[in-house]
Amino acid sequence: MAYTWDVFLLAAFFGFAYGFLLQKADFCFVASIRDWISVRDTRILNGVLVLIGTALLGWALVLTIGARGIPDLWTVPVSGGNLLGGILFGIGMTIAGGCGSGTLYRCGMGYVQFWIVLVCAIVGNLLFALVYDPWGRDVLNPLTIAESGYTLYNLPLPVYAIPLVIVVVMIAISIARFGFRGFVQGIKESLTDWERNPFKQSHWDIRLVAFLIGVVATVQFALMSNVGITGPETRIGAVAVAQLFGDDIVYNNTYLNALFADFPRVGLGPEETLVIFLVIGSLSAALMSGSFKLRLPRKSRLPAAIFGGLLMGVSSRIAPGCNIANVITGIGALSLSSVLVLIGMIIGIFIVVAYVFKMPLMLFQKDDSFGA
Repeated sequence: MAYTWDVFLLAAFFGFAYGFLLQKADFCFVASIRDWISVRDTRILNGVLVLIGTALLGWALVLTIGARGIPDLWTVPVSGGNLLGGILFGIGMTIAGGCGSGTLYRCGMGYVQFWIVLVCAIVGNLLFALVYDPWGRDVLNPLTIAESGYTLYNLPLPVYAIPLVIVVVMIAISIARFGFRGFVQGIKESLTDWERNPFKQSHWDIRLVAFLIGVVATVQFALMSNVGITGPETRIGAVAVAQLFGDDIVYNNTYLNALFADFPRVGLGPEETLVIFLVIGSLSAALMSGSFKLRLPRKSRLPAAIFGGLLMGVSSRIAPGCNIANVITGIGALSLSSVLVLIGMIIGIFIVVAYVFKMPLMLFQKDDSFGA
């Protein structure tokens, strides 16, 4: 990736767009799975599915037109660590109350609790880096199944074949559930849910927002890079530590040194700029709609914010990546490792919902309408 001013400008634009859109729909991955499991609320989950479908078609389009190639796809070694990291991240973000992206946009809305979660997540990133060698090698390497990442785009099929089939199946399931008229009506509602001034409107339809996030991510993939949050957050933490103790603390650490391998020096790059502007975008959206308010957390929530944030930070390095990287970049790339991470995240959320917060597991109860 280039480190010229135009790339930083692009990164700022993409970050601002993500933050603005996430805030407008209260878009949070952990809430989508938690609400689906506990009370059968699929509003946010529908948005996640639209985002996945858009990313699949978007990545296929970028590859088809040749703007990017298969080597540019984000894939990581296939490993039991993908599943383990996903489970731990699912537990951490459910306890903390927000996923990777949900934490950032809520920071922009004035939630002090999520600033605590964010700081603790970055500390967790750095803790992992400090114990990675030899702990990471001793524990994670035996779990590795394939040293290189694997994408279904490696199969001898047309680039658009698998994404198109998956999206067609998703649409077919939706039509089977809601009927063709209901499906069309849902599209219409997502496009017409506007008040006089949409920028002052506190909430946009999550399906439209999900589609727009997918489009922005596709353009970013074509023009700049894949979408990621926790990797840049780790580098932000490393830069802060380097300011205090010198650059050698980064260069002498196996994990951190690798993160800055293609950097001209220890400093903030375009992806870190994107993360910073994501918070600024959310703040701008909240100010426009009057949703910004400085909200202090209850003392009883502080342990959950601290522990959940730390666990998110450590586990995002084990997986690796958070919900955004794996839902958009990983699934868009048809990456097997990201599928394992997402399965793990769902398991982690279920564990917390069932055994920690003990919410009602409506998804697994028989519906009265069927004679229960």
